[in-house]
Amino acid sequence: MKLALYGGTFDPPHAGHVAVVQEALEILPIDKLIIIPASRNPFKPCATVEGTIRYEWLREIFSPYDKVEISDFEIAQQRSVYTIETVKHYATLCDELYLIIGADNLEKLSSWHCIDELNTMVHWVVATREGRKIPQNMIRLNIDVPISSTDIRTSSSSLGLEPNIEKKIITYYKEHL
Repeated sequence: MKLALYGGTFDPPHAGHVAVVQEALEILPIDKLIIIPASRNPFKPCATVEGTIRYEWLREIFSPYDKVEISDFEIAQQRSVYTIETVKHYATLCDELYLIIGADNLEKLSSWHCIDELNTMVHWVVATREGRKIPQNMIRLNIDVPISSTDIRTSSSSLGLEPNIEKKIITYYKEHL
């Protein structure tokens, strides 16, 4: 079995995340893509929306995708979970593992916990972002969706999602934040 893991805070989830999943499903030789919302990102102070809510939104957004599964592995830990922990958990379930990250993570990648071990366990897959250069030894996902969760939280701009789920997410942010 070949798996791809795509983690993040998804706070909020948006069309850029959907584009990453669609492109990964198209170009990677995988049996399943597992989306793993973080309880807390080790590099960020906190998520603005509770993990279980983001998990449910992701389940709704990706329900039409047969090869996509939403995992509560990191949310269930109720703490920041290092990527190596998640990779080790899923490595026992597959023969080959792809790890999807955004290009905005590349500059801090060398500081990730157990990065040398991660390098031996996964094929790195990088979603392009804002013209950042992708190393030759990594698989490139060409994503052209100029949207970020930070921008959405600060400006209430469109998520680019199916109208029903988009309305649900935007309403939640307006009422709770």
